[in-house]
Amino acid sequence: MLTIYDLNNQKMIEKPDFFELIADYSSFKGVSFVGSFKIIEEKLLPNFRQINLILGMEDSQIGQNLDQLFNVPRKVKEISKMSDEFLNRVENKTLQLRFTKDQLFHSKYFIVENDNNFIIFNGSMNLTQKALNKNHEMMWMYEGNKENKQDQVIYQAHQKLFEKNFIEDSAEYLDRKLIKQIRNQNTKQITNVITDDMLEKADNVVKVHSEDIVQLTSQAKKDQVAYEMFPEATEKIVNNIYTPKGHKRRNSTKIKENVKKIVYKDFSKADDEKVINAESLYPEPMWSHQDEQLVVRDPYDNLYRPLEVPKVEKDDVRVFVEIIKSFKYNKVKDESNQALSAFMYLMTSPLIWKIREIYHQSNFSKSADQVPVSMVLIGRGTTGKTLLVSDYFKKFTGDTSKSIQYSEINGNSAQTNKAVTFLDNYLNSGRFVSPMIIDELNGNFLHSKVATNAIKQWSNTITGIHNVNIFAMNHNAGSKEINNLEEITKRVYYLSFEAPWLPQAQQKYNYNILINDNNDHIYKYVTHELNRRLCNLTGEDEANLVKDYLSITKEIVWNLLKKFGYQNELADIINKNYDYKVDRNRITWKMLIKDDNFEHVSVSKTNPDQFVVSKAIFNNLKANSYENINQTLDNYFNMFPREAGIAIEQYDNGMILNIKKFDKFIGEPLIQKYYDEVYKDDKQQDTMTAFLKAQEKRDEANNQIMQTLVKQVAEQNKPKKKQGLISKLFRK
Repeated sequence: MLTIYDLNNQKMIEKPDFFELIADYSSFKGVSFVGSFKIIEEKLLPNFRQINLILGMEDSQIGQNLDQLFNVPRKVKEISKMSDEFLNRVENKTLQLRFTKDQLFHSKYFIVENDNNFIIFNGSMNLTQKALNKNHEMMWMYEGNKENKQDQVIYQAHQKLFEKNFIEDSAEYLDRKLIKQIRNQNTKQITNVITDDMLEKADNVVKVHSEDIVQLTSQAKKDQVAYEMFPEATEKIVNNIYTPKGHKRRNSTKIKENVKKIVYKDFSKADDEKVINAESLYPEPMWSHQDEQLVVRDPYDNLYRPLEVPKVEKDDVRVFVEIIKSFKYNKVKDESNQALSAFMYLMTSPLIWKIREIYHQSNFSKSADQVPVSMVLIGRGTTGKTLLVSDYFKKFTGDTSKSIQYSEINGNSAQTNKAVTFLDNYLNSGRFVSPMIIDELNGNFLHSKVATNAIKQWSNTITGIHNVNIFAMNHNAGSKEINNLEEITKRVYYLSFEAPWLPQAQQKYNYNILINDNNDHIYKYVTHELNRRLCNLTGEDEANLVKDYLSITKEIVWNLLKKFGYQNELADIINKNYDYKVDRNRITWKMLIKDDNFEHVSVSKTNPDQFVVSKAIFNNLKANSYENINQTLDNYFNMFPREAGIAIEQYDNGMILNIKKFDKFIGEPLIQKYYDEVYKDDKQQDTMTAFLKAQEKRDEANNQIMQTLVKQVAEQNKPKKKQGLISKLFRK
């Protein structure tokens, strides 16, 4: 939100329309960063007869000076988009654009005037849509009359400053003499002209400091605490013009050829129609990797500094554990394994590129395409996928940027070209490792030929430093819109969230409290430890990593849990990577049996532990929306994990399966209930027979007891015999 303090009237103007304030003036002078020449074209050219503008920068770092001069691809793109009116104004000098010769212009001030009056603005605002409409910006303004002596003082002081900046401290950004050479020319022809102009300025006009070149071309930056990240094209161009010690290379012809190749390659990556200028959608702060350490961009000076690792407290671990357990105790069905696996991938994401690099170099014959560069959380409605990416993941990673919706990177188009280009540009930056998190992914993305080709290309060919993509997609996991082809499932890590939440009163954990207590301490600690381990990889770690690319991450997290006494809380799932394929097969079989209504399922009293599925169950499969690949008996039989012992035998007309193990696999006693229903009458009869037999046995036992008691009573009631004289004598 722009705020301007009016010095004349001593009052604050909130949310002013900047261009409405200057509508009555004919001349515009100033120093400002310009996000796009479009704002000059639309806002300045129609309203001002004379425009003199020094192109400042967003920050005051030295590297921006080099970028202004050497970023030929960006300049060529800007020129290619200029209208005839824009070029005419440059040619007749009613539009003059200049940039720094030496030290950067970081100040922002504007002088607008006509024959009699003027307004001076000074403050933080740049000429960008973001600064004008979104950012919190502060300016002061002073309106005066050129005839007024008091007003003349401030007017002359700013005019003198601007004239010095414009004439002495800056150079022409686009020489009017070049207009005829570039007008109506193609990209390559414009590149030739601008390359020659850049090399001329580097030699004679703009002061290029050798220490700046050394910073960009040599290994000296390894000794620095803070890093600047330069655009790839700029870095390559500077390396072709200068030696690592900052000296100009001698072969000018070769320099020109190499620079032009760099520019042509930059254009071949993404033509003007595809490029999406959407840096505002990137994660913030941005993470990168430099000299074997994770570095994080400081929003205050835009320098990259080594990741600061916070101390992990017991409460941090408790909150993490409760977030995972909430996907068990707050839901209708336990989906904590999916949640934990998602977090494990997230904590590994800044170093997925490093793990893929290890796979490339390993002697274990494991392909890097088995380490996915994308993760997709699949769900329907409010099942937790958006809660993860928007509420938990963002705060867990310390990302303060807003959540990105798929429509923001692709618009409303059914085509996926824009989204793929956006993701491709970020993936191929060669510097960023912060995960790109996108919510509400369109279902057709994973079936689009453009997108699937891109996914395969990223997985197969991308090397060096790169990020990963994390998507949330609103869809039923059993839908055809999930691309289950093997070539995609091994490159994209699918996680399905299908169970709804319990009513809030029945939930064990309050998610609002969890969101509030969630922080980035564990994420920073784990990624730092993971990077340290990967940069000093042992043979044992390498072997484990090749078996499971999340193995080291799991070990680090397990040690944290153990340190604070939480090792038993997630012990049953921490070593299990959620397997979407198994989960999908479980859903597929459950749907198959339920929709068939047991018509082709047979159970037998003689084999109460087994049931038979007839091959006929697959006859009408094509007419329904089942999720499967070949729709064959073989395929369905092979859906069961071998170690589970579910599949007993397959024969020509069907298969024999174990009841208890099948029910455990699908997560409910589906077949057992059916068996009990089929043999309900028999079971009741058996129960009655058993009851009668038991009753008969009890009656027999009771009769025996009664007979014994009767005998005992009879014995007790017999009259005693009188003793004779002789017996009495002997007893004595």
